Amino acid sequence: MMKKFLALMLSVSMLAGLAACGSKETEAPAEAPAQTEAPAETGGDAEPAAPSDGSGKHIFMFKSTGNSFGDLMYEGYSEYMNALGYETEYDSPAETTVAAQVQMLDELITQGVASITISTNGDTGYDEVFEKAKAAGIPIISIDSEASVNYRLAHINQAEVQDIGSYLVQAAVLITLGIDYPEGKEMEDVLAEELPNYSGDEIVLGVLSAGVDTPVQNSWIAAMEVELAKDMYKGKVSPNLDKKYGNDDFQESTTQANAFVAENKVDCIISPTTVGIAAAGQVLKEAGSEIKLTGLGLPSEMQGFMPLKADDDAFASVCPYMMLWDVIHLGAVAGAAVDAAVTNGWTGAEGETFTMAAFRDYAEEEYTVYTQNDGTFVLAGTPYIFYKGNMAEWINVL
Repeated sequence: MMKKFLALMLSVSMLAGLAACGSKETEAPAEAPAQTEAPAETGGDAEPAAPSDGSGKHIFMFKSTGNSFGDLMYEGYSEYMNALGYETEYDSPAETTVAAQVQMLDELITQGVASITISTNGDTGYDEVFEKAKAAGIPIISIDSEASVNYRLAHINQAEVQDIGSYLVQAAVLITLGIDYPEGKEMEDVLAEELPNYSGDEIVLGVLSAGVDTPVQNSWIAAMEVELAKDMYKGKVSPNLDKKYGNDDFQESTTQANAFVAENKVDCIISPTTVGIAAAGQVLKEAGSEIKLTGLGLPSEMQGFMPLKADDDAFASVCPYMMLWDVIHLGAVAGAAVDAAVTNGWTGAEGETFTMAAFRDYAEEEYTVYTQNDGTFVLAGTPYIFYKGNMAEWINVL
């Protein structure tokens, strides 16, 4: 997957822009996909109606408007779906709340949309509206942040949760130790070599997350805590994360980043949200703070806070390195799953497969559904590190 990821992104020229989207619509071609057999029931108590035949609008809903991460996912989703003849629409609320999403979902379901792909704002509060979608035969796929296993067909997973949590902690500790990104080596192996030699004060990590109830960030934070429980960190790195929440709002995230600076208790901030990391980067740079930063970010938004050339001093910047994944491809995988559901009876059950047609520089690929905890997932990719050795290639791409 990583080879394809690099092949894709190195061949892509500048994106057309990362404008925030509220309700973008693309026109459907003359013929909608043909109706096929109904997908099987996947959960919940309500008896589902006949499933969507693929005609009508296919909705992509992110947590809120004004978020480039969501915009890029929709770009991939709509490009893939439109090429197959589907009509897509991008609908996200202005507020990053469950209530705002539920109200918008209720209106869309009443209108009779064909499918819903959603990144949720919370673990609970959606049952009634998702029951309504199920009764109407509208398939639900979640992406980025999970919807309830009782109503979604499957969740499109950008990368394994534990991998993300572990990578974020490892990067933060290496950065605190003043170690450049170890290209060609595993971060965990480098830490295992370096931490025994560290004799300073216990390292303390902070987290600037999205909402306190946001499922995806909470799962990554839990994974960070699992990573910090490893023996190699004992006595060297505090197992307790200092957590603050910016609600994926730039101003609120700025306020929380300023609180980290004022308290001056942490050595490095991990922000597992593109809004939070950009806000923290601005605050730390303007404050001239010694606190360092890493997390999940877009190179185009972080270029003012990171090293840009291979010979730069990474630690002259507030964020020496960070990570993300191919968010455009992630959206396209969700589109392929929707297509499989409405044309081939794909239900998101463990072991089921669907084929994603060639997309940009990606070859045709088959995806297999796997089970984790109580739900089913489709794995789209792995984390990718942005650092001084590759930032110049990515600024005009993501």
